[in-house]
Amino acid sequence: MAGLDARTTLLAVTIAGGMAMGAGSATAAPQALALVATERPVVLACEGGTCKAEFSAFCLQPERVAPNPGTPYRLTDNSSITLTGIAAGGRQVTLAAKPLLQFKSARTHTAVNITVAQAELDRLGVKELHVTIAENVSLAPAPNANDDNPISAAEMQLVEDALRPVGAMIIDRNSEGMAAARITNRLVNAVPFFEAEPARTDRLWQAMITQADADGLSSWGKRLAQNAFDLCRYYADRIVQGDMRGCMQGQHDRLMKVLNSDYWKAIKTGS
Repeated sequence: MAGLDARTTLLAVTIAGGMAMGAGSATAAPQALALVATERPVVLACEGGTCKAEFSAFCLQPERVAPNPGTPYRLTDNSSITLTGIAAGGRQVTLAAKPLLQFKSARTHTAVNITVAQAELDRLGVKELHVTIAENVSLAPAPNANDDNPISAAEMQLVEDALRPVGAMIIDRNSEGMAAARITNRLVNAVPFFEAEPARTDRLWQAMITQADADGLSSWGKRLAQNAFDLCRYYADRIVQGDMRGCMQGQHDRLMKVLNSDYWKAIKTGS
């Protein structure tokens, strides 16, 4: 793998091989996950007493089982998430992310829902929350008394030190597939469960593509993103009317799985 420190690669391979022993139990803890670094803050949308958004993620431990939808996770001590609240008059306040944010797998290992109770915003006098994910953010599965093979603190430390940096190089910084996945994820967070105004969705998408172009989106990344959107526009117009969000979630997950496969191959071969 070009540019990757040989010692980090060797350690990653050693860890991956060691963790394979005993990790396949049906009641073992699921995989540690990585949250992909965001290019800009993501606003949590508030509805029904909960403020939330979906974030791109990938599996750091292919030897462990994938999480079921809604599996709770916790932010590791070495991970950095910036949480900015917008108070009255537009005043910005920086808040501690760990006490406020809750993390759950959205579908499998490819996306995570980050939520905050609306009551917490009211208590803090904040009307809007913006989340920024730094590089090398990791999530550990929340402790579960039923896990017969939990992830120990030592194992998680090794995952963060050796495997997460490999993921950053292969996935977070990918200028094609990850760039496309980021745009699909933005649309997922911007459209309702079922769209009532396809024209509005189309305008949102065009604005996102225009912004991504200005930010230096690669031609192949743009093609991947546009192909995903075009497929979902056909699907939402002709197959399951209005299901644009669900289709784009599927396209996002498909892009993330391809990238995750590249990461898995790298940590297993050290190539």
